[in-house]
Amino acid sequence: MALRRRQQWDNLMKETDRLEQEAYAPISNGQPCYLPYRPWTPPHSIAEITSPLERTPVHLPTEIIILILSFIPRRSSSQSTLHACCLLSRDWYAVAVHQLYHSPYINGQNFKQFVATICPSVNAHVRKSDLADLVRRLDMGNLVHDGSKSLTARLLGRVKFMLEEFVAPQASFAVNCLAALSKCMNLRHLDLSLISESIALRDLLHAIMPLTKLISLRFPRSSSNDVKANSLFYSWPKNLQKLHLSGGLQDTSLFIFSNLPPTLSSLTIENCPNLGCVFIWPVLSILSSHLTHLRISYHMPKLRHGSLNGILLRATNLRSLSIAVDYVSDELFILLPSHPLQTLELDDSGAADLRLEGKITPNVVFFAISDGGLENLRRVRVSKRLGWGTTSEGRKDVEELAELLEVKASEDAEFATHENQEQRRVPCSEAGVWIFD
Repeated sequence: MALRRRQQWDNLMKETDRLEQEAYAPISNGQPCYLPYRPWTPPHSIAEITSPLERTPVHLPTEIIILILSFIPRRSSSQSTLHACCLLSRDWYAVAVHQLYHSPYINGQNFKQFVATICPSVNAHVRKSDLADLVRRLDMGNLVHDGSKSLTARLLGRVKFMLEEFVAPQASFAVNCLAALSKCMNLRHLDLSLISESIALRDLLHAIMPLTKLISLRFPRSSSNDVKANSLFYSWPKNLQKLHLSGGLQDTSLFIFSNLPPTLSSLTIENCPNLGCVFIWPVLSILSSHLTHLRISYHMPKLRHGSLNGILLRATNLRSLSIAVDYVSDELFILLPSHPLQTLELDDSGAADLRLEGKITPNVVFFAISDGGLENLRRVRVSKRLGWGTTSEGRKDVEELAELLEVKASEDAEFATHENQEQRRVPCSEAGVWIFD
């Protein structure tokens, strides 16, 4: 191949020399010799006269490459695209490799290859991978029986310096992983909801105490209530903003939650069969001044129909409330002073014995807004099982409620003059009533 291209180059040079000699022919009889015009035909491609090693690669500024890669959607199928971009050149590799390992999509098919890349050796002092520091989000939620508990702990030990979000796997996370987890000092979001093995509350709180940057925490669905932990004092991460409780917590765990940080603004309680009002009311009293988002869902059999009717009187600063109608009735809005609530979601547990007497209807919400108790309400989301839209009269009530919410939102947009009011108000396009399955 190289010899043939060399011969083509030599022939091309000979033809060029001949044309130059004819163009500059000597003058005949004192008169110049004008030769007929012969157009020079270039080679068909640069590859015919240039070897691959002599080609000059096209250089793009880093900003342009970043812009190009920003159009690649972030989904699992895009990993092969980012991998192909890493193979183009050194410039492309330097940019694409950061996005490839920033939030890797891990499943049972590529888990072994990912581990071999991040953990090339059991001992980090023997061989360390620089790619481990590129991982910002480690989602192992799609793994069931892949890997082991020790392997999960080793992965956390490698990516601990820059890791910001972690979703624990179902079967390969246990107490021995908590030590490595406690060293992820940049961790901001921690999701332990999928863990199947029971973890003592004492061990969990001891592991998350050093995580000062943690803002979101989801408890394990199998967390166990530890009686010994109730006699000890544990401090929560000081910047915690969102807390999702689930598992085997009991009312006797109240002491641990009495020192929740003042930064906590969102609380979710669901799938806690051992929790009741003995736990909920004191916690809401502690968080009432700064709690803005609250969700209480099923399965919580210790709560009865109407048990949480006084929830708006205790959580006086809520902006969003999502609650199962199994635990409230139409008395939820009785004697309610002006409340800052903007979004109300009424869900249900799907139980066959859902009580319909005393249920919340569109008219109940309408009059609560008209009377001033929910004068700031702008969005209502309702489960289809409440039957708001099953009859013509019900659909008419829903339309009237939606019209009222839209009018209120329009008035907010018209009279919003201060910056804080502009930030807190609900856009007109988002005001209304939504019925979901």
